[in-house]
Amino acid sequence: MLAGTTAALTILVLGVAGCSGPRTPRLELGSCGTDGPDHPERCAVLQVPVDWADPHSPRMGLQVLVVPARSDHPAPDPLFYLAGFGSSAIGDAEWAYRTFAPLEDRHDLVFVEQRGTGATAETCALPPEGEGDLAAIGPAVTQCLGSLRRDPRHDTTAAAVRDLDAAREALGYEAIDLYGISYGVTMGLAYLQAHPERVRTAVLDSGSLLDVRLWQRVPTSAQRAFDALVRDCAASPACTSAYDPATDLATLVHRLSAAPEVVDLGDGHTMTVDAAGLTGAVVDAYLATPATAVLLPRDLRAMVRGEWTDVLRARGLLPAAVNAEAGRVQVQTLTIRCSDEWAQMTPDVVAAQEGSLFTANTLARARWQQALCTVWPHDDGVRGTVQTSAPVVLLNGEHDPADPPENVAPAARSMSASLAVTVPGGGHGVVDGCIVDEVMSFIEAGRAPDPAAWAACTDTWRGVAPSFPAS
Repeated sequence: MLAGTTAALTILVLGVAGCSGPRTPRLELGSCGTDGPDHPERCAVLQVPVDWADPHSPRMGLQVLVVPARSDHPAPDPLFYLAGFGSSAIGDAEWAYRTFAPLEDRHDLVFVEQRGTGATAETCALPPEGEGDLAAIGPAVTQCLGSLRRDPRHDTTAAAVRDLDAAREALGYEAIDLYGISYGVTMGLAYLQAHPERVRTAVLDSGSLLDVRLWQRVPTSAQRAFDALVRDCAASPACTSAYDPATDLATLVHRLSAAPEVVDLGDGHTMTVDAAGLTGAVVDAYLATPATAVLLPRDLRAMVRGEWTDVLRARGLLPAAVNAEAGRVQVQTLTIRCSDEWAQMTPDVVAAQEGSLFTANTLARARWQQALCTVWPHDDGVRGTVQTSAPVVLLNGEHDPADPPENVAPAARSMSASLAVTVPGGGHGVVDGCIVDEVMSFIEAGRAPDPAAWAACTDTWRGVAPSFPAS
């Protein structure tokens, strides 16, 4: 199995920022201890500075996994996979291998574990996001920081970009291809910003530009995605004859704002659902993908009828019976939220988005994050525009509730060989079907994307959407 492999060798990264010294030593890959689908993967641990700005900083180890190209004459450019928010590239390696397996005939596939994820992740208990007394955040942060093995202030996107380039150099690659999904788009853009000469091609799936405050825009983008679902329901005889999702969601938000629902889970356990929790689940558990979005009208009607337990169980939204990590948060994600421009939220700007059923939830999150970031230590993150002539494809689903196409629309102004592709009816994460083939063809060609080829693919998505279930 690709996921869960263990790295065998360790090498030290020298020449940190602010000091002269030798180039990063070559990283010698060894056995991962397991075999991949076709042949052994190769692993190592890359030692990087905890603080790139300090030449005397302690080191931390990051796992590196390489699936070598099958060809006896491989292409010199590998594909680096960049994972989503808080996720480990190593943990996602099997999906990436299966998705891009034909590419691996000629290209190495490379997975570098981002600092603060996977084996280097740490968690802390904090007051629930958007709930409770914001004054309790300060004492909780103090307790959290005292329990950590290292200072989380350095777990920024900017530092992770330094780590990624150190891995590139240590592996001996001059130029690389990038595939990033969700937050991996942030990593890809940040790497392009810092090292444009090192990127041969980049495919950025379901993300936003570095200077677009995407979470702050959620009330508008999520409402737009929900309204599209309402229109699709009205156009479907099976859906419109049985459900009224707009009325049902408004009813539930009003009802839960007045009094949260205490759901009886059995065996003496209960779960409280409030308006913020409901609308958050609508975004993350339903609108994020077309396959789950079509389930929302039926589930909303069931919630209105009080059938909470059945819905929560069917969607996998029940809390784990025993989960030591329940109520804990990965500290690296806090550092990024407080340092990167895209993650910033100004409560007044959120509150001004009237007419959205998702404003209250986002506003509560914005106030929570504002209180957190006044006390959470963090170095500078990433921000600004990306200037590059490298070939780049930005893929965004038409109905993505968090990263809609307009969040990347300005890219062409500063990324001269970029193409923004909107996937009709798509949600968050659109690499599937013919898009996989187009991605691989684009990387193999290594030149500016062909709009006609991409349009021919996305046109096949029109009208091919999951059906609403029968009542």
